[in-house]
Amino acid sequence: MNIGLGIHAQLPDEGKHPGGDTLAGRQTEAACGVWFTSTGNVMPRMVKYKDQEGVIRTITGIRILQQEKKRYCGIPALEYRCSAVSGGTEYRFRLYYYMETCCWRISREV
Repeated sequence: MNIGLGIHAQLPDEGKHPGGDTLAGRQTEAACGVWFTSTGNVMPRMVKYKDQEGVIRTITGIRILQQEKKRYCGIPALEYRCSAVSGGTEYRFRLYYYMETCCWRISREV
């Protein structure tokens, strides 16, 4: 008789990810203005980041499409799939909040 104790004891892990290349693209450090709901959820409202030319860009009007708690190499993170409209064009991107280091990162969706 097999009981299977401990086979689901570890949290699921998404593999390598923090600070580097991802399936969704290259991550960039970001500053994020957030709203905390009455239930404690974190809702990104505005993001600022430096683009490849060194220009600081601002994203507002963020629409959150999906939010998930994930672990990358054991590091807990909140991952947000987002979109924003600028100049009549919709842009999709991902925001990552790494709870251990309290830092935000952004990557474009491909």
